[in-house]
Amino acid sequence: MKYNFGIDIDGVLTDEGPDENSIWQQKLNEFLDREISLKENTYDLRKAFAISDQELNDFIEQKIEDVYNSVEPVAKAKKILKQLSKAGHRLILITARGAEHRSLTEKWLKNNNIPFDELHHAKAKAPIAVKKEIDLFIDDKQENALEVASENIPVILVSKYHNNNFQGHKQITKVNNWDEIKENINLFFSKNTHSSKLS
Repeated sequence: MKYNFGIDIDGVLTDEGPDENSIWQQKLNEFLDREISLKENTYDLRKAFAISDQELNDFIEQKIEDVYNSVEPVAKAKKILKQLSKAGHRLILITARGAEHRSLTEKWLKNNNIPFDELHHAKAKAPIAVKKEIDLFIDDKQENALEVASENIPVILVSKYHNNNFQGHKQITKVNNWDEIKENINLFFSKNTHSSKLS
């Protein structure tokens, strides 16, 4: 049996670095020309790094594509996605990036040899997950995870500073890395089908 995997990009396929020195923090330091540090465990960059709305808006406007272009992929993510693709499963990428960054995103995926079948840009991911009949979803934002899980779709939540307060959910499994993602994909296979496990 073949499955549809829904996969986020930023923080899941991209290696943003350690929580205390992520690529976002590094690029903000450069842009603002001052040393900033992680102040709050939140997805909101303004609160996370104690910067103003104007500073964030200027950074996004001038430097967001630099972040998207320069971030490295998670090596094990690429390997596992290639295994899934080779086995005939569909890889449906759903990112909160604006559609204006589509060509840049496609180029990054191609340059890094990351396989995918579809690419969707949407902040609200649950409707697409339902429409595309996603069987298993992978994201790092707990709000997305909870919304997708509410549609009775199992979710793998990648641990990040901004989801430290996650309280648990019967449809959501929190993991630390792609080794644990692979373990949970194999567990999903064992529960639902006789498909070969990922090696």
